Amino acid sequence: MKQTILAFIILVMIGNSGNAQEKEVSSDLFRGWSQPFLYEQMIVPYGLEVSFHKTTHLLFKSPIRYVDLGSNDLIAGKAKQAENVLRVKANKANFNQETNLTVICDDGSFYTFNVKYADEPEKLNIDMNEAVLQENRKQPNKQTVFFEELGNESPRWVDLVMQSIYDENQTEIRHIGSKQSGMQFRLKGLYTENGLLYFHTELKNRTKVPFEIDFISFKVVDKKQLKQTAMQEKQIQPLRMYHFVNQIKGKGKERSVFCLGKLTLPDDKILEVSVFEKNGGRHQSFRLESKDWEQAEIINKTQLRW
Repeated sequence: MKQTILAFIILVMIGNSGNAQEKEVSSDLFRGWSQPFLYEQMIVPYGLEVSFHKTTHLLFKSPIRYVDLGSNDLIAGKAKQAENVLRVKANKANFNQETNLTVICDDGSFYTFNVKYADEPEKLNIDMNEAVLQENRKQPNKQTVFFEELGNESPRWVDLVMQSIYDENQTEIRHIGSKQSGMQFRLKGLYTENGLLYFHTELKNRTKVPFEIDFISFKVVDKKQLKQTAMQEKQIQPLRMYHFVNQIKGKGKERSVFCLGKLTLPDDKILEVSVFEKNGGRHQSFRLESKDWEQAEIINKTQLRW
């Protein structure tokens, strides 16, 4: 009898223990399969006030690529002809619930804001570049977004490579270019790193008439037939550009750096790089063959600094 009572008590205790554990787990939203984020892993949002009667402007260092609004209480849009300025307003007056705003820029920077309503916002025009610089003095900014077209490279790293090529201003190539109608367009250097190609170009105006750039094109064409149709050429868009200007002053010159994705040329193809004058005819072009790829300089990361 005593053994029977003892077994009954043990079964009751096991049952109660199981119920207690089940209640404890069920009270957890993630049923126990979670752990808290560390503070270092968090991207702490900025506080932002918006009004229905006034517009708040956020000035970023580089062009805006993505904007997400937490609710319909907000409206936002890029300023006309200003790719790095975001306009933000309340969609209705006196909304009560706090919302959020997220912005990703072309340099890979990530910004997040907690947004609330205020009839008279304390700050209407905010320089986010200055805000980030002040924050970085406390903690390095690790908020970098990677874009598909750049592969495994950070946008900030690609920008640094282009800036370094521009600042060093080395002439690695001397035989590729064009010179006509008082203009000279040449390739100063070709570089490669992690599958990306960097073209360092120079456009010189030997006349007194300014050269206004309409657009620049990179296209792969057949070597044997230079007069191409639309079906015989492949347009390639630069992934990023550094110091691309719209005008070359009379007797002046300007340099630019263009980043292209992975590109190989078969023996029967060439890459044609052209710059077109707006409302003019002083267009310039130069061409690269597959053998010119051998002159591409490999970029050494240890020589660059963030």
